[in-house]
Amino acid sequence: MKYLKLETINGAKQRSRELWEQKLGHPKLEDDETEFMYFFEVSESNEGGSYLLIDDDGMILSDEEKLALESEALYQEWREQYQPEAVQGEREELDIM
Repeated sequence: MKYLKLETINGAKQRSRELWEQKLGHPKLEDDETEFMYFFEVSESNEGGSYLLIDDDGMILSDEEKLALESEALYQEWREQYQPEAVQGEREELDIM
């Protein structure tokens, strides 16, 4: 898995939608179920931006985006800071198991 940080809360959602339409070669049709190329995560606050979760080779990304891909460690650091409630919930689930 690779990670692409976007500076705005809606950035990853918007870029994922753009990439899906690029792959389709046309805008999403009203009846289409799929809307996004990649899963994405957003900050729990108004700061921190968002991340695209790239689960393939990322060939559809621009060269600039490919160079900006980040590691799992950087993504997890971001989650600790900007998704503390989600991270805490996941830890609690693991403790129960």
